[in-house]
Amino acid sequence: MQSVQDLISRLYRSTQHIDIGHFREWALCELQSTVYFDAAIWSTGHLSTRTFHTHTTLGLPKNFSDLLIENIDINPITKRLFSKVGEAVDMADVISDDAFYQSEIFKRVFEPHKIQRILSSIHICRQTGIYTLLSLYRFDKNHKFNSDEKLRHQTILFHLVESASHACLLSLKNQDEPNSHHAICDEKGIYHEAEAQFIDLMVQCQADKNLTKYPFDVRQEEVVLGNIILHSKQLGDLFRLSIRESSPLDTLTLREQQVVEGVTHGLSFKQIAKKLELSPSTVSNHLYRIYQKLNINNRSELADMVQIK
Repeated sequence: MQSVQDLISRLYRSTQHIDIGHFREWALCELQSTVYFDAAIWSTGHLSTRTFHTHTTLGLPKNFSDLLIENIDINPITKRLFSKVGEAVDMADVISDDAFYQSEIFKRVFEPHKIQRILSSIHICRQTGIYTLLSLYRFDKNHKFNSDEKLRHQTILFHLVESASHACLLSLKNQDEPNSHHAICDEKGIYHEAEAQFIDLMVQCQADKNLTKYPFDVRQEEVVLGNIILHSKQLGDLFRLSIRESSPLDTLTLREQQVVEGVTHGLSFKQIAKKLELSPSTVSNHLYRIYQKLNINNRSELADMVQIK
């Protein structure tokens, strides 16, 4: 059986080459080599709604998540999970087997899917309000979860959350914004994913506000707060947020920024002029003014400044 540390290492190493659309399912399959289970569900939601916005199931139909949510009020493990955040909770430690197998939640939700044993835990990010539920299921009621498996479960959940978030945000990185940090939210500003650095910069510029939600209109493409610049871009039903500290390059006009882009990509004055429909002498004049504004003297210094933007 794969060790916990081996699994954690594989999770983080794989963020760059496992497609984000399959990462969570892949991670659950990997988890089976560390804690045996027959089926699982990995759900992510937000504390402001106490509902889930994403679900990944393994060995269960997609509509199983709807069945769970519809019956959440009669599920005896729910209250225990929120009172024991970060700990693995076994259904058998919440309710006796006899009572569980006679309960409505068992008959409505678990028995139809052959589920006999349940081990769950919740991870909550207090800064963003994002929470994650991981539930592992076994079909054989004689195959109970032992103490070592419970410890493995609660150790791994944090790293599942972090690696999946990293994989998601890595897929959104823009090569032209090397020092921007990102988050994903819905139209109400409720976070679905967020980099720690994104939240840190939000704290810096909005220390007196509730940071579990994006405090501005997500449809406002740019927000400038002192030396902090925020951008929002719609991606289907969600929004990609980016945040960065401003730099001297932000004082340049759009045309000057276009010239900088051409210069730092190694284009000649003639090539830049053709691309921007200008004369080479005009491009040269723009570059002279750029050097004056930025207090630099050559292309090498300009390239360095763009790199650390």
